[in-house]
Amino acid sequence: MKKFISIFLVTMMIAAIPVIGLAAQPGSNYMTRQEFINDLIKGAGINLGGKDLSQYVVDNRILEGDGKGNLMLSEPITYEQIATILSRFYGLSMIDAHQVEGSEYVYALEEGLIPQDVLLNRKVTVDEGQQILSKIFDSYSKVKDMIDGSKNTTVKSGSLTGNMKIAVGFNNGVASPFDTVSAQVYADFNLDQGIHEVIGMTIPNAGSMNVEEYMMGDKVYVKSPDGQWSYITVPGMSNITNLEKLQQQNNLFSKDVLYRYAGTSYLNGKTVNVVYAYTKITDMSKVDDLIKALGFGNILNGMTYSDLVDGVYGKCVYYIDANTNQVNQLDMILKITYKKGAKVGGVEMPLKWEMVSGSMVYSNVNENVNVVLPDDAKNAKELTVPAQN
Repeated sequence: MKKFISIFLVTMMIAAIPVIGLAAQPGSNYMTRQEFINDLIKGAGINLGGKDLSQYVVDNRILEGDGKGNLMLSEPITYEQIATILSRFYGLSMIDAHQVEGSEYVYALEEGLIPQDVLLNRKVTVDEGQQILSKIFDSYSKVKDMIDGSKNTTVKSGSLTGNMKIAVGFNNGVASPFDTVSAQVYADFNLDQGIHEVIGMTIPNAGSMNVEEYMMGDKVYVKSPDGQWSYITVPGMSNITNLEKLQQQNNLFSKDVLYRYAGTSYLNGKTVNVVYAYTKITDMSKVDDLIKALGFGNILNGMTYSDLVDGVYGKCVYYIDANTNQVNQLDMILKITYKKGAKVGGVEMPLKWEMVSGSMVYSNVNENVNVVLPDDAKNAKELTVPAQN
């Protein structure tokens, strides 16, 4: 009898091994924070540039840890933590378009980066984590090729119309009669001639105003409300219409933009590819390098953007013609955050941030668009910009 019982117990224990293994599998098969971030970075094609993972996530404001230097990379990751990491990775929580206090994870939920019907505090298995990443990077190589093709499409002339809103956030204690400006923009450009634009602005408590200007070479011509023309010389301005310089700009920030393919749609009777582009620039020395490359090295009178700006974050939606690879429309939101206590000319800046949002529609691309300075502007009076100490 004892022998029978012993054999029975051994048999039950052996039979139970797969069950025990299955019961323990979720606990041992959870994806860790390090595994998720490693695969996220790999999927986006990001080169850490010699940094270890801990340094990268801190420098790029992806993880904060427990405040004691512990990033808890070996801990199992939850859906809420994935959503928070993705919100920071794409710069969505830095844009903070809602301007309300709240958890950062909501931006990844809104963007559809994680499933909508999961318990946020639930730990994520490796398979579930890979499913999230697969969805994010689905068609990633396709969209990269599409964007690269769009960059390589030569656009030498065209027109654009846009409706924009500029919002500003002021430091505590700073009084201002307005915090939002609405603007309507119309522009013609010909890279061999120049740029002509008309901007209509509506400012709360100040009314409306129109600004018309021409950018021809290194000169900017501006028409005053009384119809008089004047101009200022801005060394390096002509580089704005220099295709080679513009390509340098694309290359300079290529590692600061992440893309997602959103499928096809129809716009004005045309089939377009819809691409999301997320910008997150925290190394402002790149902006300083661009300013120097364009010849505007002294635009801030000895200061640099690194002295003033903490970061630039944005989301753009490109509608790209499926046949020509040209951008037909651009919807955007872009936020610039300023360093606390930053000073210009010895005076502390009153702004915390600026945010530009709106839509621009392109037309007449590579058609016969002429930008010619009007006769009454040819005798414009030159204005000089006073030096600032």
